Amino acid sequence: MASATKIQLVMDIIDGALYDKSKPWDGAFGRAEALTGLPRFKVLMCVVLLTSVLLVYGASAEVVSNAIGLVYPAVATISLIVSPPMWRKYDRVSAATEALNEKFTYWMTFTALLILESLCRPVLRILPLYQMCRTWFFIWCFAPIRDNGSAYIYDAIIRPRFELSVDSD
Repeated sequence: MASATKIQLVMDIIDGALYDKSKPWDGAFGRAEALTGLPRFKVLMCVVLLTSVLLVYGASAEVVSNAIGLVYPAVATISLIVSPPMWRKYDRVSAATEALNEKFTYWMTFTALLILESLCRPVLRILPLYQMCRTWFFIWCFAPIRDNGSAYIYDAIIRPRFELSVDSD
């Protein structure tokens, strides 16, 4: 019974985020909800299911994966440049700098993966479910959480390498 309670808690958190007026997806989900008559959580589940099917069975799996890995982070980066955030506990300039640094770590990760893929493309094309795993990796990297994938990769891999090279100079 405890697992059902935890699942319901996660569903409630996601549902609350879908109705949050300050989030960039509020308008899109509002229109989808009005158009379909379905609650936003069900619309999200339909989008996830459709995207998953396209990523596994679609001939355009790489295009869909690239679009997911590019569109939201690009919109978020542009919005940071146009209107820096004020949601941090400290001054606006520091908040804007931290938010931009978060996006820069995502773009470094995205670019590194594209370069690595270009070197290994023949092998990657024969791996089943690669595009779906790649897309979920992108989502983890740009997820609006404190320790998302980009922050983890930067802290665990990139920064230690640069700190070693700076210390040895």
